[in-house]
Order: sequence, then C-alpha cells, then structure tokens
Amino acid sequence: MRQCPVCGSDLIPKFASECEPPVAWSCVECGLLQLESGGRRFTAEEEAAIQAIAPQVASERRAVGSHPPAARQAREIFEAFGGEVPLDVEGLAERLGYPVRWQALPPSTRGTVGGDAGHPILLLNRDFPFRTDVERRWAIVEELAHAVLGHGTLVASEEPGQPPQMHEPVRQIREREAKVFAAELLMPAASVRQAFQREQDIILRALGGDERSQAIRTVIADLAREFKVSQQAMRIRLTELGLLT
Repeated sequence: MRQCPVCGSDLIPKFASECEPPVAWSCVECGLLQLESGGRRFTAEEEAAIQAIAPQVASERRAVGSHPPAARQAREIFEAFGGEVPLDVEGLAERLGYPVRWQALPPSTRGTVGGDAGHPILLLNRDFPFRTDVERRWAIVEELAHAVLGHGTLVASEEPGQPPQMHEPVRQIREREAKVFAAELLMPAASVRQAFQREQDIILRALGGDERSQAIRTVIADLAREFKVSQQAMRIRLTELGLLT
C-alpha cells in the first residue's frame, strides 16, 4: 500500500477497469489525487475514468471531513520535512519525491509538473529570465504546490486526441491555492510572527509618518532577506497576518 506524501495516510487505488492496473491513487484524509500512467499516454477509456474519479474523490473526502486548505497542507509539510527558514526548496521537493529539473519550455512558462505518476518531476524553464534567486525559489514552490495538491487532474479535452485543457475558472482556483501554499511554506505564519516580533521595535520607535514608513520598509527588507523571498511577497504576508496595518 502506498502512503500519501502530504498526510501519510494510506492511498486508495482507483481503476478504469477491474482487469487493469490502477490509473490513480487517492487519499480520503487530505484529498490528494495522484495519476498512475506507467510512463505512457492514457487511453480514451482511462481519461474518461479519471474525469469520473476526481468528483468521487471529492465526495469521499467530504465524508471524512473537510479538505485541509492549502495553507494547512503546506504547514504540515514544513513541520514534517522542512522546519527551518530559509527553506531549502529543492531539497524539500526532492524529499517529497518531486526532483527539480531544468528543461526548455514555452517562453512564457516558468515551470510545470512533468514525468508520470510513478516518477514525477518539477520542470523549470531553462530559458526563462528569472531575475533573482527568490523568484526562482517561488516558482519551484508553486509547482510543488500543484504537484502535492493534485492539480492538473481536473482537466477536459475539447476534442478527441487533443491535449487536455484546464478551464479558466478551475485554473484560477488552482493558481490561488498554489500561491497560498507557497506563502505558507516559504513564510510560515508562526515563523513570520516570531521574526516580526523581534524586529517590530524598529517600527515602534519611529516618530512621524515618514520615519514610520521607512522603518516598515527596513523591517520588510530584513525579513525578506531572512526568509529569502521578495520584499513584495513579505509585505503581502505581513499584511495578511495582520502585522502591518
């Protein structure tokens, strides 16, 4: 029996046909759905089965409780496999079974999830103009989010034989979830609060609006360096956590 890489629960095999190997594995505890292609393209029958399996997994998940949100899954992964900031994103991805590889991808694509269900990998575009290391780190964690949250399974082919395309509303939901996951994994709420408490005297000692604005910028820059994220990401995170008003 396989174990879920997110919550450690047993995964349940899902079949397109009783006489064939499983096409997917599901976790009723956290809702993860992993595809099992065996390194080949799915048949039309298998693709139809996968489309039917996804809502079944959602129903099973609801039967045992609500789906842990992306932030909770990220927090559990951080505590189980990371535990320190700045996070070793490539090392963590490797430990979760999603090694990072570089490959030529379409020009506007930063990264994607590749491989197959048995050997998944995170692909980064070797030709993408990453401006900073923190941008590259964020891209890795967003792709890791898509992998561990089971994104990419709710897709639909418009025509037989055409590559499956994800409908826009579903894509937007998946992207929001990936960003929430990335924020919690790179900037865990508890760690950010602790670091901010250590630095907040800089803000409290500031006199006047201009001095306070400069103090806030200083604290944001300090924490961004500590967590190896962009200053914009750190400002958004501090605001989300109610630490900046």
